[in-house]
Formats: sequence, C-alpha cells, structure tokens
Amino acid sequence: MSVKRGVAVWISGFLTFLAALGLGVVVIYWIRVGPNSILRPYLVGDMVSSLIGDLRVETYFWISLVATFIFLGLTCIIVYRRMPPDPEIVKMFVKVGGNLAAVRKTLEVATAELSAGLESNRRSSEELFKKANTNLEDARKETLGMLEKQGKTIQKVRQDMVSAIETKVGETREEMLGVLEKQGTTIREVGRLGERSAEALKKQRGELEDINMRLEKIEGQLMAPPPKIKSQDSPEEIRGIGPRLGEELRSIGITNVGELITADPAIIDEKTRASREMAERWQATAQLLMVPGLDENDAELLVEAGVTSRRALADQDLVSLGRKIGEIATTHIEQGKISKDENPTIEEISSWIRMARY
Repeated sequence: MSVKRGVAVWISGFLTFLAALGLGVVVIYWIRVGPNSILRPYLVGDMVSSLIGDLRVETYFWISLVATFIFLGLTCIIVYRRMPPDPEIVKMFVKVGGNLAAVRKTLEVATAELSAGLESNRRSSEELFKKANTNLEDARKETLGMLEKQGKTIQKVRQDMVSAIETKVGETREEMLGVLEKQGTTIREVGRLGERSAEALKKQRGELEDINMRLEKIEGQLMAPPPKIKSQDSPEEIRGIGPRLGEELRSIGITNVGELITADPAIIDEKTRASREMAERWQATAQLLMVPGLDENDAELLVEAGVTSRRALADQDLVSLGRKIGEIATTHIEQGKISKDENPTIEEISSWIRMARY
C-alpha cells in the first residue's frame, strides 16, 4: 500500500514540476515579447500543437497556471490522505485500553484500601499516644508524691538524729566535766602536799588537756553528719552545673569539686559559657556543701547572706547570722523556693558554725 502511494506521489509531483516549468517559460515570454504575442507550445508535442494551433502568451500563461495548481492540489491530496487503519493495530490499541482500565481500577481499589489502612493506623496511634501520656502523667504525679514524702521523712529523721546526738553528747560532756572537776580538785589538794607533787600535777594537767581535746574531737565526730559533697566528686553534683557545663569544665582541666574551688573564675568565664559571677557562686556553694550538715538550700541561704566560704562561716556570729538567714528564708518561703520545714533553726545554724571550725 505504501509503495503504490509513493509511486502516485512521484508521478503527481513530476507533472506539477512540468506545469510549473511551463509557467516559468511563459512568464519569460510575457516579459520579453508581451502578452499578445503568439507562442508555439513545444512542451506538449507537435501533434497537440497541430490540433490546438498556436496560442497567445497570455492564454498559455493561464493554462499553465491552472495546470500547476491542479497538479499541486492532486499531489497534496495524495500525500496527506489518511491511510486506513491496520486492523491488528486497532486490536492492539483496544487491548491496551482494556488493560489500562483494569490497571486503573486496581490502582483505585488499592489506593482506597491504603488510605483506609493509614487512617486506621493514625487513629490507633493517636489512642496509643493518649493512653501513654495519661499513664506517664499518673506515674509522674505518683513519683513526685513519693519523693516529697520521702524528703519530709528524711528531714524529720535528720532533725531527730541531730537532737538525740546533741543530747547524748551534752550528757557525756557534763559527766566528763564532772569527772574532770573532781580530778582537778584532787590535783589541787595533792598540790598542797608539797613541791614533790608539782611535776606529777603538771603531767596530770597535760593529760587532762589532752583528754579534753579528744573529747571535743569525739564530740565533733559524733555530731558531724557526712558532708553533702567531697573534693573528689564531679562538678555536676553542684546545683546549676549540668552535663554540658560539666563537659566544658572538664575540657579546661576541672574534673572534680576540689579543682573547681581552686580554679580562677576569670578562666572559667573566658573558656566556658558560664560567667565569672556564676563561677564564684559555684565555688562558694561547693565550699559550703563540704561543711557537714549543709544541703543545697542551706548553702544558697548562706551565699545570699554574704557567707561565701567555710572560713567566713566559721567566723560568723550566731545571732547576727541567724537574723540574716531568718529574713532570707522568709522571702524564699513566700516565693515557694523552700517549705516551712526547711527553714533552718538556730540550733542548725549553730551546728553549721561549729562544723565549719573543725
């Protein structure tokens, strides 16, 4: 079919070329000799010329022009005429269209099922997260309640223990002082016996002074609870120093509380995120927490009262310090920072000063 069509296009195109060639020749004649001149059509042969005779240039021009358009139109019709479709191709397109429709329907069903599954999973996840949040909230409240009860119990036990120890030590001290008083009376009576007893009396007095010092040391050891922190503890034990600040401090060589106390605050300010004021406050808090019987709240009250070292605490007057601590503690209680049970008593403040002197 395509070969026949090609031959037809070739013939029609050739005829169109001949007609156009004749049109070109007559245009040249028209220009050279004029439209009324006689032209013998050599292209169509002697036999045709004998039948139609000679033609004027103008008449030959119009005949050539019409023939050119006719053959050109015939060529275009042959070239652009649509060929009948191949039955096999038509069947293939029909089959492909059916397959595409089936695939589209399958995709629609799968998409609907997938959307339904995702929606179901979303709802299940929302319910699960709500349930988990509720359980976590309940557990948090229960844990906070237990911690608060335990804190109050520990505070009460500590106060009772301190009171019991102070009472016991006081009784022991009274007994030992009574014994010492009796021994002193005896020594004085013996001293009257003569100069021979002077050396023995002096020796006994030295022994008594040694015993008194040992008693005071024993008293301090009995009354002194373990300090909140020690020099070898990590810096994170101090309130306000988290894991990130602890890593920054270790990067500049501060690995424990002892090194933090002796470090230069200016270097901490320069090489970490902490300011110089924060570093000085940490150092003051660390020194105070190394005094037996002090916790973080007690150390914070002392720092706000202007006591920033163990030596400064040892040099404090009990009445003056108790008045300052009482005013600051009242403000903290109003602000909700501490409870009334955590307000230090005058006995506890006295114990702080005494422990700081050892």
